[in-house]
Amino acid sequence: MTQIEEKILAALKAQRVEYEVFEHDPVYTCPQMANFLKTDEAHIAKSMIVKKSDGTYLLTVLPGNRKIDFHKLGMATKAAPVILAPKKEAEEVAQCSVGCVHPLGNIVNLETLFDSAILRQEYVYFNPGSHTKSVKISTQALTKLVNPTVAEFT
Repeated sequence: MTQIEEKILAALKAQRVEYEVFEHDPVYTCPQMANFLKTDEAHIAKSMIVKKSDGTYLLTVLPGNRKIDFHKLGMATKAAPVILAPKKEAEEVAQCSVGCVHPLGNIVNLETLFDSAILRQEYVYFNPGSHTKSVKISTQALTKLVNPTVAEFT
């Protein structure tokens, strides 16, 4: 188990959040994850690290079936232009590999922004910093745990 995975699961336990962990073959994309979990991509919390114009980072969380609209994101954060963080930087900031970035920015002292569309889901799945595990959690519990800013950026 990776260090970030341990931190995430410890945070879920400490907050007495109900969740389920699913182990599986490695997955690297939302379609692969949704296929394994037999769910719609809208139920996958896709987490991506972006770099703001001031050089700071932001964790964005959106439904797996959507894409970031970088113009909307720049407007929402008042930090245009906003770009996808380079892979090496994203992995350093998230403390895990790209493709299994988790939605708990608070665990790594990272500003977190949820797209409003994800709040329409009753539950979501996310990778806890591991390509071989997925966590299912109610969206309400995840939002309470992370306390993100919410905006429309997809």
